[in-house]
Amino acid sequence: MAVFSRLMGRCFAATGHYRLDEESVFLKRNAPSAGGLHPTESYLIVQNVEGIQAGLYHYHPTQHALTLMSDISQLPADITAQFVAGQHWFANAHVMIVLAPRFDRLHWKYRGHAKAYRAVTLDVGHLSQLLLSCATEIGLGAYVTAAINEKDIEQALGFDPMTQSPLAICGFGWRADVMETTEFDPAQ
Repeated sequence: MAVFSRLMGRCFAATGHYRLDEESVFLKRNAPSAGGLHPTESYLIVQNVEGIQAGLYHYHPTQHALTLMSDISQLPADITAQFVAGQHWFANAHVMIVLAPRFDRLHWKYRGHAKAYRAVTLDVGHLSQLLLSCATEIGLGAYVTAAINEKDIEQALGFDPMTQSPLAICGFGWRADVMETTEFDPAQ
C-alpha cells in the first residue's frame, strides 16, 4: 500500500492547484502538460495491492484519493485482457492505469488549433514515461501500451468518446521471479 501510494503520488497527484471558478481548476503536476491544462484522467484496475479492495477506481489528483467505481467481482472475468487487446503478459499486473484525456479541458484554449490532439497524446506520453521511470527506480516492473480496445474501455467506464477516450494503458507491480515473455526488460 505504501509503495502504491508513493508511486501514484509521484506520477499522478497534483502538486498544487488553482481554482479560477466553479468549473475551472488548474493543476500542477510532476509531468509537463500543454498549456498546463493536464487533461488526462487516470482510471485504475487494482488487482493485487495489499490494503485496497480489488476493483475499478477513478483517481483524484487533488485529493490523492481513489473512488471505487466497481468491485472486481462485478466486472467481466477477462476485462483486463480485453482492455489490453489480449496482451496476456500485461493483463495480470497488480495495477493497470487507463490514461483517458478529457478533450474539453483543451478545447476552450486550443479550439481551432490543428495540433490540439498532438498535445493530448504528448500529455499521455509524459505521464506514462514518468510512471515507467519512477516504477523502475523503486524496483517495480512497469509497462505502457497503446494497443488497447477503446470501445470496451469506453463502455466499461461510461465514456462519451467525443469528450473522453482512452489513449494508453500503463501497469505496474512487483516483478515475477522468472521472466516468462520476450518483452524488453531494462532491469533484466
